[in-house]
Amino acid sequence: MDKAILESVGINYNEAIERFVGAAGLFEKFLEEMASTEVLEPLKRALNNSEVETAFKVAHTLKGNFGNLSIEPLYKIITPLVEELRSNNLLESQKIYIELEKQYDEVVSGIRRAM
Repeated sequence: MDKAILESVGINYNEAIERFVGAAGLFEKFLEEMASTEVLEPLKRALNNSEVETAFKVAHTLKGNFGNLSIEPLYKIITPLVEELRSNNLLESQKIYIELEKQYDEVVSGIRRAM
């Protein structure tokens, strides 16, 4: 994978490789999987169906995944989304989700270009 492209979309490559204890291939496998899967779909569905508890669980998992993969722009957006869901603030969560989805598309596009 092209490290420069990954970094251009906000992925802290060096930090991620440290987190993966130097296993660049494994890290890149996880990025490729994320780029080929609709990881936001369960969150979108839960938000659209006003299922706050489900949305919270999904968002919390995504927060961990984005953090572990050092995808900083997504982590920065999903963190307040998780907090809004924790507070049962569905309307604000839905607003933040729109921003998350746009940023996610940019990151996934970068991952695909880097592959």
